[in-house]
Amino acid sequence: MQAILFYSLKIAGLVLNQLAIILLALNLTGCVSQEPTVISITEPIPVSTPQDGILKNEIIRLEKLIAEKDELIKRQHVRQQSQAHVLREVNKEATRAQVKLHRLATKPSTASAIAELEVALVHLKQVKISLPDQILQILAHRLLETASVFYSKDQYASAMNYVAQANHLIGLIINQDRKKVSDINYSLLEFHTPVILRTKSNVNLRKEPNASAQILGVLKKGTVLAANANQGTWLRVQADENQGWVLGTILEIEENHNP
Repeated sequence: MQAILFYSLKIAGLVLNQLAIILLALNLTGCVSQEPTVISITEPIPVSTPQDGILKNEIIRLEKLIAEKDELIKRQHVRQQSQAHVLREVNKEATRAQVKLHRLATKPSTASAIAELEVALVHLKQVKISLPDQILQILAHRLLETASVFYSKDQYASAMNYVAQANHLIGLIINQDRKKVSDINYSLLEFHTPVILRTKSNVNLRKEPNASAQILGVLKKGTVLAANANQGTWLRVQADENQGWVLGTILEIEENHNP
């Protein structure tokens, strides 16, 4: 009886073990075959506001303004290139004329050149010119006077040199191309030959041709200096070791200078 009970319990244990194995297998199969849950995320739809439209219009306006400024800069660059070309051509022509005059530096040729310069200056007096050009006209007259002094001393080459410088200034005055490109800002005009001047009163020597530019020093009345360039109503001058800009209206010719 005990043996039968023992075998019955053993068989029941085996059955339970098999059931446990089957259940474990079913659980594992369910885990493997289970598909992951997909979570969908819905992005919010952007809502346009009146402020967005204002910002967009402002961006368009600024882009248009930048394009206009770029075009203005390009036109200014082209105008500056044209201006530089005109001045180079004028300087070349003046240089050729100066060389030619030196070759003709005899008494008759010098007298003829001085006479032609006098006629040109007389004609120029009948033409209405701007204040900056009036300064160039005054300088041309002073150069004519200096040329006449050298002619009287039979120094024809020196006289012709001053005649060439005066003709160069006259050419700048009557050059219409230069005027077209200098409506707003007058160009820097280099002198082939420095003009010796004297201050009529105490004057500020400035770093740039501008009344608000830095003051480099004060030139006392009677200071002798050499003008080597012009820009508008200003002259670039050399006084001893100092170079700067002064107003041409407060200068006068140095009568006793012998170049």
